[in-house]
Amino acid sequence: MKIAVLFGSQRNNGNSNIIEKRLLNYSHLFEFDFIRMSELKIEGCVACAKCAQTGKCILPSTPTDMFEVVFSKLKNADAILVITPIYSPYPSRLTALMERLLSISYFSHELGGMERPLKNKKTGIICYGSSKIEDDTQLKLLFQKYLMDNYSFTDITYDYLNDVKNPNSIYNNVVDYVEDIVKHISNIQ
Repeated sequence: MKIAVLFGSQRNNGNSNIIEKRLLNYSHLFEFDFIRMSELKIEGCVACAKCAQTGKCILPSTPTDMFEVVFSKLKNADAILVITPIYSPYPSRLTALMERLLSISYFSHELGGMERPLKNKKTGIICYGSSKIEDDTQLKLLFQKYLMDNYSFTDITYDYLNDVKNPNSIYNNVVDYVEDIVKHISNIQ
């Protein structure tokens, strides 16, 4: 099983690095594709709606825009983990990625009649701050638009891989929380 692990942090050598090292302990069970937003640049959506005809963004992949590379990795994965710190509210590169994902998911489906490219992907959303696991509700509400057709703007209706209501009461840190989600994935394979 291939898991795309999307690290939203724009810093290197922080929690993302610690989480990645921990997940490598499970490389005998999974093929991990680590996507580090700190190493990528993604331009914002230009809202041209041309993706409605092709299901693909028309902006070309360049060293200053790696959207198609990331999008391909997400589409080709069996499961996705989005792990991000909460800044104000999300890191800007992750925001640009989500903007483009939303356009492709919405325009190609609603206007072009195509299937959403990430529909029904097993997905976990993990948000953290400097000292604790943060509330993931808002990011889950946004991300479910890529994963399902009849999503809610106010309620999490997608069956995410992680649904712990107060993870800080169970886990000492975000690293342990992510590891437990990966263990859960291995049980549902």
